Amino acid sequence: MPSAEELLGRARELAPRFAARALDTERNRAPLDESLADLIDAELLSVLTPRAYGGHQLPVRAAAAITATLSAACPSTGWVYAFYAGACWRSMMFEARTQRELFADKPYLLNAGQAAPLASVKRVEGGFVLNGQTAWSSGAVHAEWILFMGVAQGGDAPPTPMVFILPRAETTLIDTWQVAGMRGTGSVDVRVDEAFVPAHRAVPFVPVLEGRSPGQALHGAMYQKPFVPFLMCEVVPVLVGALRGAASAMVERTLGRRGTLNGVRFAERQLPQARVGRGLAAADAAEDLMAAYLARFEQGGPEAGELAARVAMKLRGAFITDFCRNALNDLARGFGGDGFREASPLQRYFRDVNMLAVHAFLDIDTAAESAGRLALGLTPDDPVL
Repeated sequence: MPSAEELLGRARELAPRFAARALDTERNRAPLDESLADLIDAELLSVLTPRAYGGHQLPVRAAAAITATLSAACPSTGWVYAFYAGACWRSMMFEARTQRELFADKPYLLNAGQAAPLASVKRVEGGFVLNGQTAWSSGAVHAEWILFMGVAQGGDAPPTPMVFILPRAETTLIDTWQVAGMRGTGSVDVRVDEAFVPAHRAVPFVPVLEGRSPGQALHGAMYQKPFVPFLMCEVVPVLVGALRGAASAMVERTLGRRGTLNGVRFAERQLPQARVGRGLAAADAAEDLMAAYLARFEQGGPEAGELAARVAMKLRGAFITDFCRNALNDLARGFGGDGFREASPLQRYFRDVNMLAVHAFLDIDTAAESAGRLALGLTPDDPVL
């Protein structure tokens, strides 16, 4: 099995390719086929897969480091990578039979999904029938499995929030992905019409939120973690990597830039020098904050599944996101007009980071409100904590 350092080295070797493809990735509105092939060939997708299914079963911080490296080159590719690699961890929420089914032919999982609940989930004999359309299904274009959420109704049981997984062939992709940022993620809508899901491909969501579903106990403590704090381990490295990429691109932009009227090199001017310095310092600080978050996540015991701990982790992840957005926007004040041309990576980082910062899981206002309510003796009303 390759080590975490070896896999990270492979990611660093791939990063220049992804950077060169970033504009084409945006125009394609989904990761390029050759980029997915590169990730598969480098064995990066199975970094979190249990060894029982042929994966590397490396710490979550190893996947985060790869995600940040790829995102510094192309945030869209890094985002989809993060969800595909993370799916190998998240799929442990299902029972053993389902896990074996998902990893029957390879040690990784091309799985997309979305958080918004389906319009209708009905209990039927042997399983459930799903109907509805949901948005933001990142990676759906290349996915082989699709994850859905919904509230199961009917039968003798009370309404129950559930998670379902079914083959993409049993769904319909709706091309709605016309957006300002993260254009290369292929995060289209997905629809299901009278789709039957057998009971073994469904799991109640509340135990998953707490990190206590039976499937999570099958492969050790690494997988017995709460759902949303793990999601932050997936997506926060995309922001941190994008900020690093932007800071590096700003160095290159400043070195090659001259004043339009006076021809003076920007690299010799005090304000551009200071802006570059602040950008590099912010990238360092974001990486330090992410490392602290990952350490806290990996060291957390059973108490990590309690509501207060989950609220605190979501707030930390959202704070890092907001930090990256503010630092990136400070850099953007010095891009200059050419920095906003389509071919410039700087404007891509700007658009991508600002779009990600308002993601439902990453939004600082939502996370701060939940933490504030808890601190003031009130119950948080965020449905996904």
